[in-house]
Amino acid sequence: MVFLAVFDLIVGVANDAVNFTNSAIGSKVASKKFILIIAAVGVLLGALSSSGMMEVARKGIFRPELFTLEALVYIFLAVMITDVLLLDFYNTFGLPTSTTVSLVFELFGASLMIAFLTKPEGVDAFSYINSESAIKIISGIFMSVIIAFVIGMIIQTILRIIFTFQIEKTLKHFGSTFAALSSSILIFFIIISALKGSNYISKDLLVFIESNLLLLFSFVFLTLLVLFQILVYYQINVLKIIIIFGTFALAMAFASNDLVNFVGVPLASISVVQLILESGDPLALGTALGGKVQTPQIFLFLSAIIMIVTLVFSKKAASVTKTEISLASEKTEIELFTSNQLSRRIVKIFLDIWGFFKDYSPAFISSFIRSRYTKVSTKYHQHESFDLLRASVNVTASSLLILTGTLYKLPLSTTFVTFMVAMGTSLADRAWVRYNAVNRVSGVLTVIGGWFLTAMITTILSGSIALCFYTFGFYAFIFLLPISFFLFISFNKIHKLRSDLSNEFSLPMEDINSNPKSAIYYIFDHLMDNIQDTSNILNSILKALSTGKKSHQKGTGKRLDRLSFLYGSYMVGIAEVDNSEFTQREITHSYNLESSIHSFRKLINNTLSIRKNVLYKIDFQFSALNDEEKEDLKEIKVYIQSIFDEIQSLVKKKRRSDAKMKAYRKEFTVLKFKIHRKQIKRLKSKTAQMAGLVPFLTIVEELFDFSHHLIELYNNVERVLPLMERKN
Repeated sequence: MVFLAVFDLIVGVANDAVNFTNSAIGSKVASKKFILIIAAVGVLLGALSSSGMMEVARKGIFRPELFTLEALVYIFLAVMITDVLLLDFYNTFGLPTSTTVSLVFELFGASLMIAFLTKPEGVDAFSYINSESAIKIISGIFMSVIIAFVIGMIIQTILRIIFTFQIEKTLKHFGSTFAALSSSILIFFIIISALKGSNYISKDLLVFIESNLLLLFSFVFLTLLVLFQILVYYQINVLKIIIIFGTFALAMAFASNDLVNFVGVPLASISVVQLILESGDPLALGTALGGKVQTPQIFLFLSAIIMIVTLVFSKKAASVTKTEISLASEKTEIELFTSNQLSRRIVKIFLDIWGFFKDYSPAFISSFIRSRYTKVSTKYHQHESFDLLRASVNVTASSLLILTGTLYKLPLSTTFVTFMVAMGTSLADRAWVRYNAVNRVSGVLTVIGGWFLTAMITTILSGSIALCFYTFGFYAFIFLLPISFFLFISFNKIHKLRSDLSNEFSLPMEDINSNPKSAIYYIFDHLMDNIQDTSNILNSILKALSTGKKSHQKGTGKRLDRLSFLYGSYMVGIAEVDNSEFTQREITHSYNLESSIHSFRKLINNTLSIRKNVLYKIDFQFSALNDEEKEDLKEIKVYIQSIFDEIQSLVKKKRRSDAKMKAYRKEFTVLKFKIHRKQIKRLKSKTAQMAGLVPFLTIVEELFDFSHHLIELYNNVERVLPLMERKN
């Protein structure tokens, strides 16, 4: 259990870190190192104040007094194994999920299964579950999805109209009021939400604060208003203070409230083991588990250390953060999600509704709103995924919703609230525009769908594992541990492959605007390397065609997916380059680089089509290539390789060979005519069958198209070279 608790802390924090770091990291309010230090301090203080929050794992979902101690051990083991695997799976694919939802449904699935297996005849298994508590938790959590999205969108719309995108000008008028209001919310959020289960604040004081909340809030607000007005007067950006303070507050609340999701079950299992040792009877009922528990401070401190180390060093935490920031970003981004029918339908409905309101809104209102949403492009803002105002709203609105839920004893998921607030503010800020809206909506639907799948998967999986323990006892570890270990290793390999692909192009482009010419050079060099890889992929596919063995083209699909991803990276890089310091000649050459990238995309598409037709020919067991067809294929390969070689020679020698290119064009026409004529002769002489001939001719036509695009690429590369000559 201790071993599983450590792993659960690692995978849990890796997923939940996005809840309190995304606003600060996305807005680049400070260095990532400083942001993580602030978050780490919040995590440490929050963890040390969470001792009163452990009861949910013991009695929040099921009634322990109806289960034997042995059955409780099986339930807790099933919950922990399920939690580690599920959270690590989500982390692998960079998807945020709710650790609260996973814990609730894991406890529900495992306890319901054990109840069904151990209940007396005629007793309903659901009577073993705290149905009222479970339904309240589940409904509250899922209701927070819609509420958080709408609230985030409304607050951001109002504040954007007030502040506009020219924050430097409007901050001196409205900044102190907004900062005082936000900070007041964050202060009471820490006191009431983060410290509610702490031993550091008395229950009487909490009751007093809640009873006189409005009066105390007004006093704190007015005091902070004076303080922030002084800061604004001295031209200090108060939005940065809000974001840093909000990051600390959310980190503290996360550690205080969500620590139970990771160590609550192991601590409960330790209590069960102690009861078994004291009574000597594992079949005794778990009545004693219904009482209060005081968690030793050393456990909380060690948990905090593990969480902080994970927060700083976990690559999977960075992947989850990247997903949320990408979905909320105003920058030109490589979209992480592809469109689907549902997302396209939702976007169309929204655009129709938006168009209706635009058509029937008074002109002066439309004109006013348009003027408030006018964006100012500066080099500084190009580095951010979103600005400081949106980041401030994200932390404030999330804290406000969680605080409200705490005051009215409504269960909320920190993940659901922070993610949906961020999505609502993104929509309000018009970060979702026509060219990316479908992808962004698809991403949000994927994440939300994952949340609902979490509920279903954890219920089934934890119930199944509990069944294994009930049936085989602790011998179930013989096959459960190897399976879990295999899945854990597999998830890490998948994540590494995904991360390597994602980082291959993006990392060297971080300083794209600080040195745009170097960025152009990097794009060109990287493009040339991958053009050569296209040649190697094509050769593998054609070898499979010649031999009739699919194994010879193994791995080409993934390699082509990689090239398709890199094409998107190149286009994002070109779009983000600030060419204001370029001469007109350099701008023209950089446009030719863009044309080269488009030609590269055509080569990828051609290769994908060739691969599809080759696999079709092999899969349907058409006749193998005869010697003449193999010879024709060899001639085409030699021709294509010659053009590839010429491109490489052009880049190295910086000199165009017009004579060779004219010869290749002539060869191209002659070769195409010759192969078609030979194929017709074979058909007439019955040395070739129509069924096998058609797929072969289709592939030949694709190869000739490939050659055409390769020559087009050669011409585009030649026009880029003058820019490359000034590289050194």
